[in-house]
Amino acid sequence: MKILNVSITVRDLEKAVQFYRDVLLLPVEATPAGAEVTIGSSRLRLSTGESFDGVHHLAFGVPPSEFELAHTWLARRVSLLQADGSEVILGSKEWKSRSLYLLGPEGIILEYIARDADASTVPGTGESPHMLSISEVGIGVDDVLDTVATLSEELAIPTYYDRSSTFTSMGSHDGLLIVVQQERLWFPTKVSKPARGPLTVQIEPLAGKSRVDLGPNISIVSG
Repeated sequence: MKILNVSITVRDLEKAVQFYRDVLLLPVEATPAGAEVTIGSSRLRLSTGESFDGVHHLAFGVPPSEFELAHTWLARRVSLLQADGSEVILGSKEWKSRSLYLLGPEGIILEYIARDADASTVPGTGESPHMLSISEVGIGVDDVLDTVATLSEELAIPTYYDRSSTFTSMGSHDGLLIVVQQERLWFPTKVSKPARGPLTVQIEPLAGKSRVDLGPNISIVSG
């Protein structure tokens, strides 16, 4: 499952654009609705909106061969978050990944993740890490298992490796929805809850319906 587009709102569009463009050096284009950030094969669409409780979480995929480059490059530009005293955070034996976490505009928790499954990816040639895609999108809901059942039945999205009443991953290694209980604190900060603000995720076409609304602010679009 690939994540094609993610749409979120920010209070200060200019500052958000400046961060993605000037700090992370990602391509940013102005659009009639706001701005669009290119992250490999995915797009992050930003528009101006009202303040909301909690923060979003997005993970950006990078080739495993460029993880050390990403670590060195990011550490020069931002303050990396730590878990157990380390900036490099290892995934479980099922996930087979390494991650770097940082805070982005308005507290969004961003992650650069390298998965062993992408080992054959041809590395980039620039000084900054080659971006593959938006690899993960965090979604806060009141009932995780009910939401998982809805996404499975309506959009045919499979469960990945984790499934519980507080945290379930859905999709595949190159595109995951991280469905968490609304009151669960985001790792690794353990201080921020999932955003209650607008979020639309467009994934590659799968079987089933073309759209599922998970409450008034969250929509998953297939196709």
